[in-house]
Amino acid sequence: MLPRQPGAQQQQSKSSNLDFRKRQIDTLKIFNDNVVEVAEQEEYCIHFESGGRTLLLTVQLGANFPNERPKLAISPTVQHHWVNAVTGEVETAPGLLNYSPHSDLGRVVQAVIREYERFPPPVASSGSPINIPTRSGNINTTATPTTVAAKSLDSSKENSPLDSAKSSKTNDSSLPNLSTLSLDELKQLDSDPQFFDDFIEEMSVVQHLNEELDSMINQVEIISRENESKETHLVELKRKLSDDVTALKHLGEKCDQLNKKYLKKSEEYAPQHIRELLQIAASNADSDCDRHVEQFLNGKIDVQTFLNNYTHSKKVSAERKAKEERLGHQLSALERAGI
Repeated sequence: MLPRQPGAQQQQSKSSNLDFRKRQIDTLKIFNDNVVEVAEQEEYCIHFESGGRTLLLTVQLGANFPNERPKLAISPTVQHHWVNAVTGEVETAPGLLNYSPHSDLGRVVQAVIREYERFPPPVASSGSPINIPTRSGNINTTATPTTVAAKSLDSSKENSPLDSAKSSKTNDSSLPNLSTLSLDELKQLDSDPQFFDDFIEEMSVVQHLNEELDSMINQVEIISRENESKETHLVELKRKLSDDVTALKHLGEKCDQLNKKYLKKSEEYAPQHIRELLQIAASNADSDCDRHVEQFLNGKIDVQTFLNNYTHSKKVSAERKAKEERLGHQLSALERAGI
């Protein structure tokens, strides 16, 4: 056999290491939410809430990962006994101290995040930036929690679908032009409630809403009448269902009784039970033979009576023993055949 080339072994080892690396990254995404990929198979970011603040945990995977432990950094830097106050790196978390190639990356990161969520640590400095990954995958190193929230609020206000809907609805609705009214009509509109109500009723928007309301009322009335018409049918179905349940209950009880009877008959006519009965009957016939002999010897019966009774009992005993023996052979054959 030719020896395996060292290059093939290295390639196979590298492929196995890459698969294991992908599985570890999969555990990171399974056990944690909001995982953002910054650099494929190298760097990932997770933002989470801690004490009303947004923190960012950066996970860096070295070239030798998973044979070497990953680097975790928290931003902004917090005051915590796990964190290096200078670099912001999480160094003494139990999962990192006990890390091995067989550890789950997702569980290690999850334990760190849960620690900060349960016991929010104070921020080392109020001006520490939060690294928020952008859509292009780059890192924004100048944004703070306040500016990030402000920008998100401004963008949500600018793109609010509610405002767009209101604007389009206002533009599309045919509101009356108040500029065409005279000054007296405007004063009357302000002072006369009846005139104001009539003016509102004549608006096309109000008329359209009234038409929709009437249409909905008609639909509700139609549905209500349909439900009333189906009530009788529903009651009939309910009664039929109740009768079927009662019949099913009776059939179940009858089935239980027949099943008990079947089990009893099965025990009575079981081959092994029949063999035992034949053995008992043969033994009784032998006892009858002994009893006839004892009566003849005591002079209680004559010779002819003794011969008739003894012959009959002996014949019955022989027949029962033959049947029992034949049945025993059949049972033995079935047992050897595994039946």
